[in-house]
Amino acid sequence: MGETNISLPEIKGTLLNITTEIQNVTCKNSMCVFENQNYLSNDNSHGLNIGTEAAVKTVIPSENIGTGCVLFFIITMTIVGNVVVLVAVTSNKKLRTVSNMFILSLSLADLFVGTIVMIPAAINEIFGEWILHHSFCSIWVSFDVMLTSASVLNVCLISIDRYISIMTPLRYKTIITHRRALYMLLAAWGIAIFSSFVPIISGLHNPSLPTLKNLTLISNKPQCLFIVSVPYAFTASTVTILIPIIIALVLYYRVSKEAKRQALFVGTLMVTSNVLLGKNMTSKHVREPFTHKATVTLGIIVVAYVVTWAPFFITNITESVCECVPVKVFVAFVWLGYCNSLINPIIYPLFMRDFRKVYVKAIYRCCPYFKTLKHFQESPRMCKQFPLSK
Repeated sequence: MGETNISLPEIKGTLLNITTEIQNVTCKNSMCVFENQNYLSNDNSHGLNIGTEAAVKTVIPSENIGTGCVLFFIITMTIVGNVVVLVAVTSNKKLRTVSNMFILSLSLADLFVGTIVMIPAAINEIFGEWILHHSFCSIWVSFDVMLTSASVLNVCLISIDRYISIMTPLRYKTIITHRRALYMLLAAWGIAIFSSFVPIISGLHNPSLPTLKNLTLISNKPQCLFIVSVPYAFTASTVTILIPIIIALVLYYRVSKEAKRQALFVGTLMVTSNVLLGKNMTSKHVREPFTHKATVTLGIIVVAYVVTWAPFFITNITESVCECVPVKVFVAFVWLGYCNSLINPIIYPLFMRDFRKVYVKAIYRCCPYFKTLKHFQESPRMCKQFPLSK
């Protein structure tokens, strides 16, 4: 073999070209990839064999295995819980009410979060890169924003429904009909779709492409990043998140005041009955007002949403302004928000008796340990936790 003399400037020039190719990044909508992933090649123009084509191997880092197990558990419980809610509402005649149409819609949004959104997000976290097709990135981000917006809008509709049912119970059936409830749900989903797919697919969420400075933390692996402009972050957060949450909180406050007023009225009624009838009636003899249970359920749903999603929305706006939020913190807050879809199916059986009864019957059918309903009812521990009747 003949020897080739290579000067130091030629080596520096070749290495500079390699570095330049590595730093060449293309961002389209939300997908940021390196234009030249095969940045090592056989360059014999100067007799210098830099290396063979870089093989991009998709392997799971060992430190991400534990994270993957936790995320898999969250996804599984989210899907199972919301499927149970959907089956319970659609299969039980008693639960097929106008009021539960809003819960059904919220569970549908949560189920989509568990399947369409959380599974790709978990894959991305486990592998440390976007291994799915690049064209799916914008679609996935659009679904993420759409379902997040749909969830909070459904929470707002639940608040409106509970408010009307408690404040004007005699007019509730004439105000909230099946048709009006359907129109309300279609409007909520329409707003969610319009505020997500239209700006993201068209690139309006960030008209100016990110510069290389904004991508210094990206390795030579494809990443699906949702980089938004400041106007889009503020507008989207205000219209689809802030306003619905404020409405839900205001309605919850008014509902809670009405619940306290009715509770005071019931207490006064008991005292009057004791005096006039000469009986010693206690709160056990008077059924707990419906308003109290509805208020508690509504409060838990609203508070759970605020607690799980507020950190993300704050960091999202902060990141759009200063780009100073650590990646791990941002991802942690995203998954905290996703967990809201896991919490909602747990709230229903805990605070709504009709859902609790359906859940218990489902457990009875699925669990071979409870051979008869009588055996289940005779279990003291289970009876205390899941009473079938009051």
